[in-house]
Amino acid sequence: MTGISYGQLYRWKRERLIPEEWFIKQSSYTGQETFFPRDQVLQRIKSILELKDSYSLEELAQMLSPEATNAFLSAQALSGMEEIDASLPPLLASIDPKVQYTFPEVVLFAVFSRAIRELRLSSADTESLLRRCIPLAEALKNMDMTCVVFTAGGSHHLALVKSSAPLQFDSDIQVLGSYPVSELAGQIKLKYNRKMAIKG
Repeated sequence: MTGISYGQLYRWKRERLIPEEWFIKQSSYTGQETFFPRDQVLQRIKSILELKDSYSLEELAQMLSPEATNAFLSAQALSGMEEIDASLPPLLASIDPKVQYTFPEVVLFAVFSRAIRELRLSSADTESLLRRCIPLAEALKNMDMTCVVFTAGGSHHLALVKSSAPLQFDSDIQVLGSYPVSELAGQIKLKYNRKMAIKG
């Protein structure tokens, strides 16, 4: 599907471009085999192939690292990001007004914005969900997460789960969207590096 060899895949693992925990060894009828979280690994390989000619492997490893940077972005810069839905900055100004936002908060807002656009959430659902999900930014110290948006009991909810251990819901839960966090975090690190200030 990706056009790369197993050798290339394992070289990228050694270079820390693909997380070790994504290589899941399990027993099978043919012996022990390696499995991957499909969506995450395909998106990661796509990102590496797109960026490998523009950046060194060391730069790519840093960009795709699951650890959050200790940088922050001003509220004004947040409003100018194309990854942030235009409805969010005014809502944040009333719900959680700040002069600057941490990197995990910025990534959470970018993932949230994708959900707003793809799921076409109403303004009321957007505001309600945003109020409840802001504290989840604390969970994004490690970016190797997947954001899952679902409905339960007639309302929308958002959960952050380890990418290698996806949630399994019962039949009363309707999953609306699933969004890998690390790829978007890496793109934001790269694209807005000059606009982000580092905490001393």
